[in-house]
Amino acid sequence: LPPSTRYGKYNFEIGSCVGSQGSMKEAVEEAAEENKHNPDVLNPRDLTVVLDGTWQKRGHASHNGVVIATSADTTKVMDVAIKSKYCRCPNRLKDEHRSNCQQNYSGSSGAMEVAGVTDIFSRSLQWYNVRYLNYLGDGDSKSFAAVNELKPYGNEIIKKQECIGHVQKRMGTRLLRVKTVMKGKVLADGKPLGGKGRLTQERIKRLQRDYGLAIRQNTHIVAAMKRAVWALYFHTLSTKANPQHGLCPKGPDSWCKYNKYQGSEKIYEHPHSLPTAVMEALKPVFKDLSDTQLLEKYLHG
Repeated sequence: LPPSTRYGKYNFEIGSCVGSQGSMKEAVEEAAEENKHNPDVLNPRDLTVVLDGTWQKRGHASHNGVVIATSADTTKVMDVAIKSKYCRCPNRLKDEHRSNCQQNYSGSSGAMEVAGVTDIFSRSLQWYNVRYLNYLGDGDSKSFAAVNELKPYGNEIIKKQECIGHVQKRMGTRLLRVKTVMKGKVLADGKPLGGKGRLTQERIKRLQRDYGLAIRQNTHIVAAMKRAVWALYFHTLSTKANPQHGLCPKGPDSWCKYNKYQGSEKIYEHPHSLPTAVMEALKPVFKDLSDTQLLEKYLHG
């Protein structure tokens, strides 16, 4: 048989299985138990929560939206806030609503995520006896600003953290922007920024990936992240005639083949070097994306 095109009659059955309150409470307790093993956490019931929203359809014209709170430690769902502007009540035009009316939100669809996030923070103590003191979200600061204004835990400060994937993407975006701005211009060596052996799309992807690895492989220590980002910069700048691998990790397990081959007969030929003029043009990007305050947002790993 072909699949049904009407799902209204299945909503109740699906809703009773998905997002079970008991299951989410168990996930909260599991996250608190996991937190006991973190020496940096004073209170194991102060959790790091990952928050993100989704809508029924793309764009900001949806009548329904969902915000999901996930534990950063266990990756399990701890809370769900469902927002709906749609009313099925027969007398809705007369503003008469049933007791079980599903409409629980009025406002712009784009602000549903903010409303859902504040709901989740407001009830964390009442429902689970936990505080979400580390907020891990995307680059949109509206929800975080709303939580700060709400002050669900009194004067306790909620810290904003971000996903490593987002800042990794930022490296690619910034490099593309530099390439666009420098189009048609020549650098100190009399050549353009792009072209063979210079900043190509493939090199941008590679630098973006390696920047993400520099953070992921050095979580919990900002100084190590910063060192790794600049190690990437000078590694890319290095040539056979002028190697600059002082910041790269040493030893046989190093990702830097120049240092890895030290003491052996192998010679690293620096196949992925970029000219000095190109790297000088990219230096401000590396400086901004190795900022200590920025990197502190990724200590959660």
